[in-house]
Amino acid sequence: DRICPPNVAEIPPLENKIWHEFFIEDLFKLETGKGKGAVHLETKDGTISYLGATNRNNGVLNFVQPVENLIQRGNCIAFIRNGEGSIGYSVYKAEDFIATSDITCGYADFLNKYIGWFITTVADKVRGKYSFNYKRSETRLKREKLLLPVTETGEPDFEYMEAYSRNIFAQVLKRYLER
Repeated sequence: DRICPPNVAEIPPLENKIWHEFFIEDLFKLETGKGKGAVHLETKDGTISYLGATNRNNGVLNFVQPVENLIQRGNCIAFIRNGEGSIGYSVYKAEDFIATSDITCGYADFLNKYIGWFITTVADKVRGKYSFNYKRSETRLKREKLLLPVTETGEPDFEYMEAYSRNIFAQVLKRYLER
């Protein structure tokens, strides 16, 4: 059986949308990662991802044995607050994981993988202002602004963000399947 690519929906292009700024703290419930370093965790036959200050592998540094009181729920955006070369990046995490204290996790009822992918792309646009000397502290993260498309009432247009990301995913899948 051949996999059929999903259809691409008709939605307005990005440049036809109205955009407004929103503070991260107004969109998300924020939780700091609870891990104190991978050296404190068992890595042999690890089954849960351990997130840290890296911009590679969707933030995963290693796989470790689960420790119940350190586990962060999935379906969140992990904002990387430290690490030369990775500070300022964000990743969407669907699955549960353990994170270092250099990660702040953003939770929201509106979030799913498509909206998460859209928002992380927007959030990563400001990463250039951070460096080893100018960290993405909890306070700075909360007041960081995300420029998002809005509805006619000025609220973030999560439906549009999801449709836009689904279209990108469908286009990539279609190209892949046509090879």
